Amino acid sequence: MRRLVLVVCLAALLTGCSALPFDSPPPSDDRAVAAVEEVNSTVSSVETYRFDTDIRVSASDGGRSRTVTADGSGAVDLTAKRMRATSEVADETLDSYVTEYKSYQECPEPWEGYAVENVSQSEPWATATPLHRQIELFEHSNVYWRGNRTVDGERTVLVVAHPSDDTVQSLADRRRTGSAELDGGSFDNATARLWIDPETNRPVEFALHLELSRRGATATADLTTRYTEYGESVDVSVPSAVYETQYQLGCPGS
Repeated sequence: MRRLVLVVCLAALLTGCSALPFDSPPPSDDRAVAAVEEVNSTVSSVETYRFDTDIRVSASDGGRSRTVTADGSGAVDLTAKRMRATSEVADETLDSYVTEYKSYQECPEPWEGYAVENVSQSEPWATATPLHRQIELFEHSNVYWRGNRTVDGERTVLVVAHPSDDTVQSLADRRRTGSAELDGGSFDNATARLWIDPETNRPVEFALHLELSRRGATATADLTTRYTEYGESVDVSVPSAVYETQYQLGCPGS
């Protein structure tokens, strides 16, 4: 079951997307396609933003079950090609950074230091950040218009996507120079949603629900990302501790 939870977390955290192994979905709605195109055009000029994320993963295998929750926040400076994020899981807070084409992930206790990985240089740097990666998911999937919705008292429009397994693997492979294999599996069910500010064409919120089953074990994951403070000043400094103790092959025990 631990393996199953890790696979689901990998899909949610690294690719920001999910997959459906079903037959081909119906064609996209023209209105939804136009909305995604407008969002993509708008965010191409975004220089800074902040985000908050909540994750819930539940898995069961026979009589055993486990639920893991996490929340985090971060800031992105696309001009400087820097991103920082903080996540809290099981009362442990961990930091991560991306600067240029290197990513640094703080290792959990009892280890000290950071796991270091390369970020792919074959794609625009922005695709290493949550906002642009999630929008790319909608660009490569069939999308559907769901009309007006209210989020935190503000009017938005909702677009829904059902990406394929191939789309997930492609985005995972391009997330880093190394391959981010999803253990050869596919998802049983998944839905990605994007709430858009109709006045600015900027994303307000992204949500993902996915389900996975394998050899009698099942897991579900829900991820929500909220975007704020577009264009405002952000401080994305990288502390010196990042460079003191580094692991090139991932955190010990991972």
